[in-house]
Amino acid sequence: MPFLANSQHTTISGGNLVDQSIGAINGNVTMNISLTNRQTGINILLEAFNPDAAYDSSACNYTPWCQPGTCKQYIEDIFSWGAPAIGTDEPLPLFWMKGLAGIGKSAIAQTCAEELKDLGRLSTAFFFAARVRDNAEQFFPTITYQLSTEFPDYHNLLDQRICCDRTILKKMMAIQFKALIAEPFQELEKTGRGIGQRVVIIIDGLDECKKADDQSQIIKIIAVAAHDSVTPFHWAFFSRPEPQIEAAFTSDEASQVTYKVELPVLDDTNSDIKLYLCSGFENIS
Repeated sequence: MPFLANSQHTTISGGNLVDQSIGAINGNVTMNISLTNRQTGINILLEAFNPDAAYDSSACNYTPWCQPGTCKQYIEDIFSWGAPAIGTDEPLPLFWMKGLAGIGKSAIAQTCAEELKDLGRLSTAFFFAARVRDNAEQFFPTITYQLSTEFPDYHNLLDQRICCDRTILKKMMAIQFKALIAEPFQELEKTGRGIGQRVVIIIDGLDECKKADDQSQIIKIIAVAAHDSVTPFHWAFFSRPEPQIEAAFTSDEASQVTYKVELPVLDDTNSDIKLYLCSGFENIS
């Protein structure tokens, strides 16, 4: 039976009408219509994106951030690494701040993300959190989607790549990184459409990624890429010094390209807490 046989006043929605042909047989009009419902590559990517992991998501309303006057030296260290002064040596491409739980790593990461963004030196971020943002399968897709919103040429290239192979988002992390990040930015650079200055990607709470093996794998993938200079990014990690993370950052791949800072428990922590409380009371008043 012909499609829409004997139909009148028919409305079709939710698809694109293409390849239509009309013919007449014995006085009866026949119409052949092919329906397609094309999903863009970016829409496919969006399905794997975790919006709560972004530094500016509503979920990060509950992420602490440094009050004025606190953690000043550590923030300055990150700024001198992530946004170096003109004429200074090129910094190492990886930065790792380690420290025990609850001493301010996430606060520093959140503050630096916001301030680097204001300077145009932050491209994206991923904030891990136990049980809610702990899935490594979402890590590179989430980073990739945020990058696509920052760089139009990359957005277009990425859309084409995912449309050509929709299984990319189901592949191993190393393959995802190569196909979604490394190769597209290399292609843009070769065709004179690179992003110019290096920008920072912040990764907070890597130790809260669900699987220890995934934590190590993320570091290895990024460290190898940084060592070979295959992307225009600097990567800042904030985490506890878990054994597998320590081992990954002391590996041959990572140790040569990583600037390491340990956030200690200092005697002047109480003064930072006092500044935090005073600032909070000022906001309330």
